[in-house]
Formats: sequence, structure tokens, C-alpha cells
Amino acid sequence: MDGVIDKGLVGFGGGVEAASAGDGVALSPEVVWKQRAEESEDEISRLNGELEALRDELSAAREMVASVERRHQIEQEVTRADAVDLETACLLTEIAIGEMDEPDVSLAVRELRSRKPFLFCNGKTGHGGGSSMSAMVEGGGGGDLSAMAGSARESGDRSELLRYLRARRGV
Repeated sequence: MDGVIDKGLVGFGGGVEAASAGDGVALSPEVVWKQRAEESEDEISRLNGELEALRDELSAAREMVASVERRHQIEQEVTRADAVDLETACLLTEIAIGEMDEPDVSLAVRELRSRKPFLFCNGKTGHGGGSSMSAMVEGGGGGDLSAMAGSARESGDRSELLRYLRARRGV
């Protein structure tokens, strides 16, 4: 076996040439294997760190996608409910959904509409009533103050509330 090197071990520390240090000192195969094992363990640790970072990044991306999809669903529901102020209605709906055990966007919008009807168009007229203040003030003798207050409270309509407040001031 003069000058014959086992081809299966070349580059893996099995041959004589691969088992020598740079200064010509011969190294035992155990030392070479130990060094390579330590290098491999370091590489595995580094790759595990990268894998964990990528998993965290993937998790954050999935959360972002879920948030965007939920925001889109909220905007659709609020738009269907004829919100006057879309941004405010969406923010209040998101808060309501955050407080729910099982998030339900349509239920949150219905509850918001019942609690804060001024954020939505009046179903009778099909719009929010336009300007809340008119150029001309209506006559002051237009009825009982308590009836006007009750009507404004029940409807949630801003124009009725302003009518009541003007009547109360005597304007």
C-alpha cells in the first residue's frame, strides 16, 4: 500500500495528508475528528439560532396578516352598517372585539350601533342628517322640553339634541 490513500476518507481526516498540522506535525485521527465535531456543533448552534429567529419572524408575519384581515372585515361590517365616521367606528369596534372572549365582528358592530347611534346614518333618512346646525333657528314654542329631551335621547340624532338644547336655552 505504498502511496495509496483510502478515497473514502480523503477530506474526512482519514488520510495521512489530511491528518497533519500546517507545520508538518502529524495529528491523530481522534484530534481531527474532535475538532470537526466541535466545528459541527458550533454550526448547529448557529443554525438553530437562525431557525429560531426565522420562526419568530414567521409568527410575527402571521399575526400581521391576521390583524390586516380582521381590520378588513371590521371595515366591511362598519361600511355595511352605514357608519358616518368610518375610522372612529372601526377603532371602537376593534376595542370591543378585543374585550370579547370569542371575537365576532358583526356582533360588535351591532352593539356599537346600539350604544353609539350617532356614529351611523339614521335609517329613516338614509344619511346622517347633514349639518347639525341650521342657519335659521326654529321657533322656541315648539313643545314640551321633557318630550324633546326624551326624543333626543331615544333617537340619538344630533339634530334633535341640538333642537332640545336650543329650546332649553330659550333661543
